[in-house]
Amino acid sequence: MGFLLDVGYATAGLILSPWLVYKASTDPVFRAGIGERLGGVKPREGSRPCLWFHCASVGEVAVARPLVEELKKRRPDLEFNFSATTPAGRDQARKAWPNDRVHYFPLDVSFALRRAFGRVRPDAVVLVELEVWPNFIRLAARRAIPVAIVNGRVSHRSHRRYRRFVGYFRSIFKRIARAGMQTKEYADRIRELGLPGERTFVTGNLKYDARIGFDPELTAEEVRGAFGLPAEHPLLVAGSTHDPEEKILVETYRRILQTYPKLRLLVAPRHIERTADVRKIVEAAGFAVTLRSELKEPPPADHVIILDTVGELAQIYSAADAVFIGGTFCARGGQNMLEPAALGKPIVSGPSLENFREIADRLIEAGAMKVVDNPIDLGMAVGSLIKEPAMAAKAGHKGKDVVESGRGALKATADLVCDVLPDRKDAPAG
Repeated sequence: MGFLLDVGYATAGLILSPWLVYKASTDPVFRAGIGERLGGVKPREGSRPCLWFHCASVGEVAVARPLVEELKKRRPDLEFNFSATTPAGRDQARKAWPNDRVHYFPLDVSFALRRAFGRVRPDAVVLVELEVWPNFIRLAARRAIPVAIVNGRVSHRSHRRYRRFVGYFRSIFKRIARAGMQTKEYADRIRELGLPGERTFVTGNLKYDARIGFDPELTAEEVRGAFGLPAEHPLLVAGSTHDPEEKILVETYRRILQTYPKLRLLVAPRHIERTADVRKIVEAAGFAVTLRSELKEPPPADHVIILDTVGELAQIYSAADAVFIGGTFCARGGQNMLEPAALGKPIVSGPSLENFREIADRLIEAGAMKVVDNPIDLGMAVGSLIKEPAMAAKAGHKGKDVVESGRGALKATADLVCDVLPDRKDAPAG
């Protein structure tokens, strides 16, 4: 089966080869990562037991941080190795764990994986959320390297896709050593896909246990000062947006300005490589733009700010008076709304919330988040939060309460990972 998969990957590579050659010739970031993606990571030295954490992108890095901190306390004998799929994820992992090995995740082809496994020499692997690569899991099992899933989720859409090839994926999932799933629903789905019940656990959602890591009030003052936002200028932050949400947002913003002319808008695209496209959308709507990366002094009051940097969105949320969650006015299933909730910010979203259903339901039920299904209602929802700051503050406090009540997944998840680790060895550091 591994051979057939390699043949399939090779065929896809041949079809895409013109684009890959063009990408490598024009994108230095893509070109620089090719060696690591082909398994050419720096060989690990020493003989300490090693835990390989894979975080697909920025969101998974944020989820993993408190878990890694807990595991380092419990197992100081361990060496940690981190991989990411995206450039932004790798950059964020390097910021999060500057003293550990960080590299791109290898392509799911046998020769690249054999090189990577031989150089990293992990004793166990942790996949954050559900990054299932068939050859990777197959080769890990062949080398007797246990693989654990943490903060696992299987969305309705993913479940449907897996079920189309359930016979094949059962042969993959049965090789997973442990799976800590966010909810019972996700646990039931992964059991149906072939992961044995005795290895599947409901550990809760690590996103509730994420730490802010900065002083919210002080950071809010710094952000508002940098952006030239006095107290009488409310700020709407649109976080992790996708196409076509930016167009919806700027048209909604135009209507709100007729009633609340001091409102400011900051748009944070989910993928910063879309910055140029987002800028065109905003300018086509008649607004001037300031990019965060080019900000040297506070921008004029009529500028829309575009966040084109990685790792700053939480700090930006701290300065917001209202937050729109992206990925909800398109078929993306939503983005993480716990960051603004933990900071006590009132939230508005569209109806596409499949990937965060449990979190969204709790926030909606508590009155911390309002869901709308059209641009007119979006404008009304944001306008009401700006008009009634006391109501907005009350909604924000309810969001913080939801986050606090959801904590507890960290211990259960750390216990699960420790179960698959080798026995502790009192090896010297280094």
